[in-house]
Formats: sequence, C-alpha cells, structure tokens
Amino acid sequence: DAFTKVKEEIDKMVAELAKQQKDEVAHRDFCVDELNKNNRTTEAAYDEQNNLQAKMADLEKDMEYLSGEINATTTEIAEMQDMMKIASENREAENADYQQTVQDHRLTQIILRKALDRMSKVYAFLAMKEQPGAAHTALSGTDVDPGNGPARFTKYEEHAGGSKVLRMLEEVITDSKKTEADAIAAEQDAQAAYENIMKESNSAIATYTKKVANMQADLSKDEEDHVATKADLMANLKEIEELHEALGDLKRSCDYVMKNFDARQAARAAEMDALREAMSILSGAK
Repeated sequence: DAFTKVKEEIDKMVAELAKQQKDEVAHRDFCVDELNKNNRTTEAAYDEQNNLQAKMADLEKDMEYLSGEINATTTEIAEMQDMMKIASENREAENADYQQTVQDHRLTQIILRKALDRMSKVYAFLAMKEQPGAAHTALSGTDVDPGNGPARFTKYEEHAGGSKVLRMLEEVITDSKKTEADAIAAEQDAQAAYENIMKESNSAIATYTKKVANMQADLSKDEEDHVATKADLMANLKEIEELHEALGDLKRSCDYVMKNFDARQAARAAEMDALREAMSILSGAK
C-alpha cells in the first residue's frame, strides 16, 4: 500500500543519510590525517633543506680555504725551487772563484819556490867564493902578459839584502799557503752550508708536495660532495613544491568539510531524526 512505499522510501533516505554521515566522518578523518602528514613531511623537508644549505655553505667555505692553501703552498714550493736554483748558481760561481784562487796560489808558490831555490843557490855560491884558497906566487904583469897576480877589483862582499829577500820570498810563500788553506776551509764550509740548504729545502718541498696532494684529494672529495649535495637540494626543493601542491589539493577537498563538519553532521542527524519520527507516525497510523 501507499504507507508501505512511503516507509520504504523513508528507510532508504535514512540509510542514505547515515551513509553520508559515515562517509563525511571518514572524509574528515582522512583530511585530518593527510593534513597532519603533509605538515610533518613539509617541516621535515624544510629541516632537510636547511641542513643541505648549511652543508653546501660549509663545503664552499672549505673548498675556498683549500684552494687558497693549495695556491699558497704551490707558490712557496716554486719560491723554494727558485731559491735553490739561485743558491746552486751562486755555489757554482763561488766554486769557480775558489778553483781559480787555489790554482793561482799554487802556481805562485811554484814560481816563488823556484825563485827561492835559485837565489839560495846563487847566494850560497857567492858565499863559497869568499872563502880563502891555497897560497900562490904572484907574478908581475907586463904589457903583453897580465901575470897571475890578483886583479885590482873591489873586494866582493855578500849582498847585504840577500838574506832579507830570501826571507821575504819565504814569507810570501807562507802567506800564499795560508791563503790557499783559508780558501780550502772556506770552500768546505760553503759547500757544507750549501748541501745543508739543499737537504732542508728538498725535505720542505717533499713535505709541502705531500701537503698539496692531500689538500687536492680533500678538495676533490668536497667538490664531489658539493655536486651530490646540490642534487639533493634540488630534489628537496621539488619535494617541497609537490608538498605545497598536495596541500593545495587537500585544502580544496577538505576546507569546506572541515569548516562545516559539525553543522552538517547536526543537520543531517536532525533530518534523520525527523524521518525516523515520521516513520513512527506512519507505523502508528497503520
């Protein structure tokens, strides 16, 4: 009959309203969960962004420092190599002067020694000539025979300055030997100092070269990390952009329900109560 059909329609309406109530609650819960999830994920993404930006800044600062240190240390190595080259050139020139000095003094000593020996022999010979010889009979000379009597020459006397000259030659030879010895000692000291400088410089260059190699390895690692961090930052920016887009979609889907949830639930509940009341009336009327 007509009441039965009306009651069936009312049941359907109540069931539909109950389903709407349930679906709206589920939608509200979904919105709350998704909005909270989006908020948490967005905060985490922004935290990651801050960390990545700080890491990039640290890497860039470290790379700038390493580049400066590499350039400075490389310059120091070049300067030390230049100083070693100059020291080697100076040492070569000093050695050449030394060789010439020694050669000159040795030649001087040879010449002076020969002169000393020669003059010593001459003065020794002259001294022997002054010694008295055997007696002889003097014959008078004639206009055609000079005879064998002593000539009327001035008596020979040993050269008063002879011994002084010999002493002077000996002193010059002694001075020359001393100068040669001093030159040899100075050359040995200069060579030892040069070798020490070369040893210390080579050691320093080896240390600095190793330091540069280590810094270059660190710089390469920083550059690789910087590239990777930049890629991570780009991915992070894309994720944040997608999260904002998702938030926009959620707001469009959820704002109306969230703002009007209580009113809509109450209105629908009131409508359901009214339908149930009508159902009761119809059931009583029957």
